[in-house]
Amino acid sequence: MGQGMWYDVRLGKPFPPADLRSEWRDWFLTGIDGYTVKQGSVALWALGGAGFILKTSKTTLYIDPYCGGSQHSVGLTLYRMIPLPFNASDVKKIDAEVITHEDLDHLNEDFVFPVCQNTQCLFVGPPSTAELLESWKIPKERIVSLGEYQEKKINDVKVIACPCYDPIPKTANAYVFEIGTTRIFHSGDGLYFDKFVEIGKKFDIDVALLGLGTNPTGMKICNNPGEVVQIARELGARFIVPMHWDLWSPMLENPYLVEEEVRIRRQNMRVVVLRIGERFEFPES
Repeated sequence: MGQGMWYDVRLGKPFPPADLRSEWRDWFLTGIDGYTVKQGSVALWALGGAGFILKTSKTTLYIDPYCGGSQHSVGLTLYRMIPLPFNASDVKKIDAEVITHEDLDHLNEDFVFPVCQNTQCLFVGPPSTAELLESWKIPKERIVSLGEYQEKKINDVKVIACPCYDPIPKTANAYVFEIGTTRIFHSGDGLYFDKFVEIGKKFDIDVALLGLGTNPTGMKICNNPGEVVQIARELGARFIVPMHWDLWSPMLENPYLVEEEVRIRRQNMRVVVLRIGERFEFPES
């Protein structure tokens, strides 16, 4: 259990949506909705921060999408450093939103409310996130609460909640997304801790989406490049996709430093750097 910094503040009292509009209009979502993922493959589009769209031949999941603007959080002014890639009101093809924890840039009112209204998607998250969603009058039958190693099958994707060390939210999940023989790990805002070896032994991880950032002075809320490589090594991951390095002004980091760490440590893994809007498909052609 963490601090639950935003839990009590938002319980029954969601923050007012910022109602920002994307300069990309609808071309990004139109391209994704029309993109055909071949059987047995998984496509990932980076949304910036910890956000991704995961698409298979049968399923579309949004992971931690953030459609809000700059924030004042934990004593810091956080300026949004990347564009908004889509308008949440334009989202029509979605089977579920998967949420790692209740922080503002992971559980986001700007995304939840229009998507709940316009689609029939599920909302999957840890217990405290599920409690917040229910307090916001999201229909209970559309909320899925997952504890450690619990799972939810969504069409051809098995979503498995994993342990996560994140001291800020009340509860937090990392996730393994299992599609056939492919397993993709998403760390949320999780810091390095001793459970990654356990997760690596339970699952044969192909791709690890791992949080990276510069820690603000006097705070430890981000993994540095060396910790990202250590996490990937303990997970046994073949590919690393650094994430969250681009969203907030105080935490910007160079993702290519992860590639340098892999080279220095002589690790047999590949780093894939995705800028906002870019796609990675696994297995690669």
